[in-house]
Amino acid sequence: MSNNFNIKFINDRLNGENIESGLYVVATPIGNLSDITIRALSIISSSNLVLCEDTRISKKLTSKYGIKCSMRSFHQHNSKKMIDIVLPKLKLNQIISLISDAGTPTISDPGLDLIQKCIEKNIKVFSIPGPSAVIGSLVSSGISTEQFSFLGFVPRDRKTKKIFHERISKSRETIIFFESPKRIIKTLIDLQIFIGDRKVSLVRELTKKNEEIINGNINNVIKNLETKEKILGEITIVISACNSRDLIEISDEQILDSAKDLELENLGISTTAKLIAEKYQVSKRRVYQLIIENKR
Repeated sequence: MSNNFNIKFINDRLNGENIESGLYVVATPIGNLSDITIRALSIISSSNLVLCEDTRISKKLTSKYGIKCSMRSFHQHNSKKMIDIVLPKLKLNQIISLISDAGTPTISDPGLDLIQKCIEKNIKVFSIPGPSAVIGSLVSSGISTEQFSFLGFVPRDRKTKKIFHERISKSRETIIFFESPKRIIKTLIDLQIFIGDRKVSLVRELTKKNEEIINGNINNVIKNLETKEKILGEITIVISACNSRDLIEISDEQILDSAKDLELENLGISTTAKLIAEKYQVSKRRVYQLIIENKR
């Protein structure tokens, strides 16, 4: 299939659809380049300028479909400068596309500040829907899709991470977040004390050749990962909601088991008691006394 034939195929299917001027937020494949929509290809090929995180990555997509277009990098380090360049072009009724390296722009990717500026300046913003690692991972996890929250990437600093863990522990809806393959095992081990034995789905390299989905309780998922020589690829974690039983029917044995899990962290009895009390929503005094009595 030649490049020219590809473009003709796209245009024929759209029957000469009129494309208005404005900013187009275009979702692109998260792995398999065939997941791009016909309309997305048409918008990109018709754009006066395409803004992308890394032009080298985006050119793999445009080259596959024979699209020649002007590209400029747009990321968190140059967004302020680029917005000053892009807004005048949009005011001149140009068509500009915003894409990310993979998936839907602004979902843990740059672009929100540009969209906000466009709205402020009454410049039209159009969404061209398509692939999203968040939704793709959720629907393949087998975990409830009725209500869910996406928390982005796991925080790095200790204080924010604690808040992150607490939110997940108390959540009555499905939780989704991203994590690096280098930190995924430690993250799940840290999280385990807060969510107990809840159901977890780890989705790795979705739509790519090495796609993998690991389902089970969090302990089983950790054990599975620990058997791997190396963990690679983008990772999305989906965690089932807690229920009332998770919060109120807590035995002394569960508390002591959690205390043993934390012993290696050398946090001290007071800090350990506080963390366990927050996890299970029980009295810190009860936890503290149980730990002290168990040490005698």
